[in-house]
Amino acid sequence: MVDLLSNRADAAIWVQGQWLRLMLRAVVPLLIAAVFLALLSARLGAMDTAAVAQALSGVAPRQWAGALLMTAISFWAVGHYDAVLHRHFATGLPDATTRRAGICAIAVSQTLGLGIITGAIIRRRMLPGQPLGLAVQLTAAVALSFLAGWVVVTSVVLLILPETPFKPLAMAVLAVTLGLFALAMIAPRWGFRWPNSFTLGRLIALCAVDTLAAGAAFYLLCPDSLLLTFPTVLPAFLLALGAGLATGTPGGLGAFEVTLLALAPIADPGPLLAAILAWRLTYYALPALLGAAVAIKGPQLTECAGRAVPCPPPVPARAELGLQAQGTLTRQAVGEGSWLAGRSGHFLIALLDPTPGATVQGLMAAAKAESRLPLLYKCSARTAVAAKAAGFCPVLIAREAWLSPQTYDLAAASRAGLRRKLRRAAAAGVTIQHGTNLPWPQLDRIAAIWAAAHGGERGFSMGRYSRDYVARQRVYVAWHLGQPVAFASFHQTEQEWALDLMRHGGSLPDGTMHSLIQAAVEDATREGVRRLSLAAVPEAAFGKSAHSHARLLRTLTRDDGAGLARFKSAFAPRWQPLYMATSHRAALPFAAAAIARVILHPPPIEQDHADYEFASALHPWHRQG
Repeated sequence: MVDLLSNRADAAIWVQGQWLRLMLRAVVPLLIAAVFLALLSARLGAMDTAAVAQALSGVAPRQWAGALLMTAISFWAVGHYDAVLHRHFATGLPDATTRRAGICAIAVSQTLGLGIITGAIIRRRMLPGQPLGLAVQLTAAVALSFLAGWVVVTSVVLLILPETPFKPLAMAVLAVTLGLFALAMIAPRWGFRWPNSFTLGRLIALCAVDTLAAGAAFYLLCPDSLLLTFPTVLPAFLLALGAGLATGTPGGLGAFEVTLLALAPIADPGPLLAAILAWRLTYYALPALLGAAVAIKGPQLTECAGRAVPCPPPVPARAELGLQAQGTLTRQAVGEGSWLAGRSGHFLIALLDPTPGATVQGLMAAAKAESRLPLLYKCSARTAVAAKAAGFCPVLIAREAWLSPQTYDLAAASRAGLRRKLRRAAAAGVTIQHGTNLPWPQLDRIAAIWAAAHGGERGFSMGRYSRDYVARQRVYVAWHLGQPVAFASFHQTEQEWALDLMRHGGSLPDGTMHSLIQAAVEDATREGVRRLSLAAVPEAAFGKSAHSHARLLRTLTRDDGAGLARFKSAFAPRWQPLYMATSHRAALPFAAAAIARVILHPPPIEQDHADYEFASALHPWHRQG
């Protein structure tokens, strides 16, 4: 009973604390507004209010019409803020729905104040079926992105226009902006998914349209008697807008007026105040009323559920789909089919070939919905041809070695070198064992030695050692003098096996690794497996004629593949060409760098896709189960 009372008391204290924070958030902006209104009142002094009213009534219809047009352009950009960020969050909602929600939310929240709270409430109303947390995060992201965009746009204006203040500060801001764009190109793995350069560029461009249109709306409402030019008004307007944003008051009330009156080169503040009142009616009051009306009506019924994410059909038996167990690859639904896909900062990377029903055009649409470029990696010639027809630029990057166990003949003349390797291993006393009772401590040690000698484990399209991951596979262990010295693992399905990990210690008898693969081939033959893949070898390993981007990929991944090519050639396999392709030729070097990065610097296997999230909302590829 005492514990229960204590818990209730703690809960009551927590609720009181939340209410106190909410009250402070509501009261502080009002207090700030009151202070600025007092300063404004002192600034205006004994100004003739009748003259202000007369100046307001003197605004011509053409001025009202021009200001309304500029306001419409500004809110067009405002709506696209939400569309861009929904793509960044990969919510899967239609652009028309997100734009309407964004326009309503900003129109109401910028007038009422408490932007995070009121904006989240309106977005939640206009996006039914979506979690409240997503609405809050969208609202915060819109506010932060607009503030950052305002800083950049204002800095550019201050640098370009003559006789403006704060030029050194503006130069410093632009230098920081370039640094942020560099981060966006790198796409660092932090606690949230850093916006890529596509997202940042669009947000800044939209902010430029938004703020310049808002400034033009204000300028069009200024009386002709002020004799002001747009280049004179714009810097003062942008700085005043920033002052209003910094205070957090409803519509920047008080701070906007005081700052604008202080910066504008005028003697009589009356006409300028009339323009401010007209602008507030046009840019704040009218949009707030329209936004509230649309929010009260609610979304259209066809928009309530958002974009459906189709459930992919059963995937054909491709053994390499076992790479999904590492957590960095998922099945991306595309039309009626799916693709094994992963993500980097700027690319949606589709691995191998798709299932029936998935098209390259569908992959392009899926990438666009996430503000990424589509990238095919290790696809077959058939898929590369389809991609080229869709406007992609395919590049030969690798060859996959594969065997047909049912027709495999060790006695073939082409495998004479393999037979010599096997005899040497047998003479040294190497034995191969397969089973589920694996010597895990020794395998851990072997994997650690291999990783230390090769610069760490690879990822993405290559397997990484962990007990849970390897336990899902078919594993062969090589023993010598009573100790494990090497092992190999295979993804497996009923019709196909695919070589994944090959790990060995510091020294081992010649032919040991060949014996591991040969044991697997013999088992595959007995079990009726039709195809056994020995995995891919970089195209550059086969000669100097490889495409420049294939050579770049080899250089970035620090693997020329020459040793692998010699090793796999001993089995006299068939070689299947594999391609990389993206929708823009200029993007190929960046695609190669992105592939190299996800291979050389993968996230931990035991992860929950946090590297691909900026919000905590589930992405469509998470909803597939």
